[in-house]
Amino acid sequence: VQQGGNYDIDYEVEGPNNRMLFKGEAEREGDFVFTATQAGEYAFCFKNGLSTFTDKLVEFDIMVEDEARNDDIAKRVKRDEVLNSVVSIASDLHLITKFMKYFRTRENRNFATVSSTESRVWWFSALQGLCVVVVAVIQVYAIRALFTAKRTRL
Repeated sequence: VQQGGNYDIDYEVEGPNNRMLFKGEAEREGDFVFTATQAGEYAFCFKNGLSTFTDKLVEFDIMVEDEARNDDIAKRVKRDEVLNSVVSIASDLHLITKFMKYFRTRENRNFATVSSTESRVWWFSALQGLCVVVVAVIQVYAIRALFTAKRTRL
């Protein structure tokens, strides 16, 4: 969750035949990996039931791999160092991309926090300035009242 509320959301991931794969409540972020054993449609449902008055911005990424895993490639091709280097570089690039998305999410969340804090500081300063003006006016009238007291005759 990048924006909105407490940055938490409910989610469900369903596979074919309405089979529940993942379910979570009040999650802020997550990373899930699974192997699709059946062909068909998979459903991703995000629920904003926790805060019905605020909209939320959710970013998710779906990655589909049709390739053999690194372990399978290493078993089949033990002597081919070039292929292993390419697989290693591809794996590292995937990890870098994942970290970049994570840091982008954190940056958006922190920017929202800074904007909120900036707004609060501005309103607090305006209220404080108004209080200073009101106290000054009250003091002027109080001092005038002291020096313009009505004198009584004897």
